[in-house]
Amino acid sequence: MRTALIQGSGGVGSALAQTVIDSRMYDQVILAARGQWQLQDVDGVTQSVPLDLTSDESIGRAAKTVMSWCDRLHLVVTTAGLLTDLSRGIAPEKKLSELSRASFHQVMDLNCIGPFLWLKALYPVLKHREPIVIATLSARVGSIGDNRLGGWHSYRASKAAQNMLTRNLALELGRTNPQAVVVGLHPGTVDTELSKPFQKAVSPDHLFTPTQAANYLWSVIQTLTPAESGAVLDWNHAVVVP
Repeated sequence: MRTALIQGSGGVGSALAQTVIDSRMYDQVILAARGQWQLQDVDGVTQSVPLDLTSDESIGRAAKTVMSWCDRLHLVVTTAGLLTDLSRGIAPEKKLSELSRASFHQVMDLNCIGPFLWLKALYPVLKHREPIVIATLSARVGSIGDNRLGGWHSYRASKAAQNMLTRNLALELGRTNPQAVVVGLHPGTVDTELSKPFQKAVSPDHLFTPTQAANYLWSVIQTLTPAESGAVLDWNHAVVVP
């Protein structure tokens, strides 16, 4: 039985889950999130489990449930992302003087630590010898080599750390499964709550709807090869400079 697992019920997560379900490529699609899913047609192939990536207890419970439903996963995608939350005093820092321990920790926790602790908890159903794709949503601003503007310290650092763990996991799984592909995916600028404060600087042809972004990412996922494992790729399947 082929099983896909999508984490995150936001704009991109829900759109990607719908795309995966509509593809009919998986016997079972498991949805994991803290919020509500925005799906139209699930056609009896889905299971859902509550998941809070900032809670070890929630991660453990959700992973245990997932592993009671399947003995191996073939597609795993995490779409968690935190850039701005003014209710908690979190916003992209323009200067180092704006950096705070509290906001830095929360951004790092949701963007990097939580997703990889989730993958750690799922490891028994990730480590097998069948084809598997594991993808986390990354961002071009996590590239050290492409950084020309500075700022956004917490977000950039969290995505750079995420990219490093992506590479590490790719190497680890690749030692026993040459068919495993682990990548970071940059969806471009998507019209979601995460990007709303920064959309004015984006040309209309580069501001994607969640459905557009999901379709682009799905196209990339479908054409990935093991040789690309460990890389970060954008919505157009171009490599993002480390």
